[in-house]
Amino acid sequence: MTTLASRIVDSLKAKAETLSIAESITGGLLTSAIVSFPGASQILKGSIIAYSIETKVRELSVPQEIIDSEGVVSEDVALAMAEGIRTRMNTTWSIASTGVAGPGPHHEIPAGTVWLAVVGPNTRETVKLALEGDRDSVRRGAVESALGVFARILAS
Repeated sequence: MTTLASRIVDSLKAKAETLSIAESITGGLLTSAIVSFPGASQILKGSIIAYSIETKVRELSVPQEIIDSEGVVSEDVALAMAEGIRTRMNTTWSIASTGVAGPGPHHEIPAGTVWLAVVGPNTRETVKLALEGDRDSVRRGAVESALGVFARILAS
């Protein structure tokens, strides 16, 4: 995980690009992984932990209609979160996470279900995960996956 975060910081610095992060299920862990490395202040403009529906709507401009029709743990909400933070922070790239950490299901969505979104220049990518383990394992798995997806996108 640390190698991926370090590569991301170095890659964005080299390209003079910026990043913003919208976190729900990961609760700040993704941002923490990025800021663990020197130079993060040059690329990370900010992040929002949008744990509640109200915060997703108010701070990230996630349309309430999407939440009502698709549910808060959905591909469309992850994309809306990523687009909302990217617009709000005026960054080149954004990453968003939403999901169910557990221990049990949430509105019939199984624990371990995670949606990630990465939005950037000519990029709108989502990934659905089905992770196993306790809350901490699911959250760490979501962060590792988000870093892996973003590093792959930056390298291509």
